[in-house]
Amino acid sequence: MRRGDLTVRASLTWRREGWRYAVWLSSDAVETIEEVADDAFEALCRVREHLEPRGWRIGVVGAQADVWPSGMARDQGGGLRAYRMGEDRVGDLVDVFAPADPDTVTTVAAQRAETDRRFELIRRAAEG
Repeated sequence: MRRGDLTVRASLTWRREGWRYAVWLSSDAVETIEEVADDAFEALCRVREHLEPRGWRIGVVGAQADVWPSGMARDQGGGLRAYRMGEDRVGDLVDVFAPADPDTVTTVAAQRAETDRRFELIRRAAEG
């Protein structure tokens, strides 16, 4: 994970708890954070939202602006995989917890806004 020029090692782990998913992050730089949600992607977003006000970004694919899970990926796959979205189509599935350069990730709010923007572009492209 990274904050500005400071990069620190962190352990990001998930587990299924019945029909819910827990995600927790531990690092020497911050307290251990654990969140539970209906899917792993949502739990990851909640962990990220704890860190973002302090400037920390987690280097995982699921935190990149062009990655978002479909409802089916959340319901049937637990939100462990999500789609990489282009400007005109939904792309391939990617592993949410795969490592990514922290310079390529964004905040949860910015990711949601970019997802909405891309879905609108895809919808328009499909219409005509």
